[in-house]
Amino acid sequence: MEKWLALVMLLVSMKLMEGSASASGVEETGVTYDGRSLTIDGQRKILFSGSIHYPRSTPQMWPDLIAKAKQGGLDVIQTYVFWNLHEPQPGQ
Repeated sequence: MEKWLALVMLLVSMKLMEGSASASGVEETGVTYDGRSLTIDGQRKILFSGSIHYPRSTPQMWPDLIAKAKQGGLDVIQTYVFWNLHEPQPGQ
């Protein structure tokens, strides 16, 4: 569970590099977890996620797919690792 949370926090941090200003005028940036929710730049956030199955598209399609996901309101993109494509024979 901790590895999953660290990955989510990393992805969210990468998305929100621009930061936001707090009420005091001091810019607060960062991602934390308070035991109940993710806090991004000092505010609790609900993240909306969608999937991209990379074997079903070409690498040239990925930037457009990601842009469309962002335009559609997604914050997070998840993907599966189709391990049988990476290791067709066990140990090879």
